Amino acid sequence: MKKRIITNVLAVSVVATMAMSVAACGNQTEETAAETVVETSAEETVEETEETVVEETVAVESEVVETEAAVEIEYSIDEAILGTWSFEDNGIVTVYTFNDDNTAVVEFSGEGFEEPTAIDCTFSADGQTLALYVDGIESDRAVYVIDGDTLTIGEGEEAIVLAR
Repeated sequence: MKKRIITNVLAVSVVATMAMSVAACGNQTEETAAETVVETSAEETVEETEETVVEETVAVESEVVETEAAVEIEYSIDEAILGTWSFEDNGIVTVYTFNDDNTAVVEFSGEGFEEPTAIDCTFSADGQTLALYVDGIESDRAVYVIDGDTLTIGEGEEAIVLAR
């Protein structure tokens, strides 16, 4: 997710720079180009650039969805992961509920949420690797370890520790 946000921010910057270069170097004189830049506010340029990036991102994501949707997902189920697990970080509570039909719900609540926000998904857990799928597309994959009433997802500094 962080990578996608950074990519979108970089794309917006590149497109904004390109748009300003085209306006400055097009078939206009320097004086006309300067007037055009002055007449167009920075907000309008950013809005137009963001719209372009959003349209391009949606187009690319649509192509990915069509490609990935054709892949059959082979679900595994580790019965030890079934149930409800939660953790709190910086005032935000995250609750994972894993069901025996490979469906799951991830719910967020707490600071910054007027009401709980839930994401319905499916999952595959084979005793070592947990994969979450939203709308049939893999959204996250990580190693996991269950030790009694503790579920650790991920490794190192990026690991999250949930309690039953």
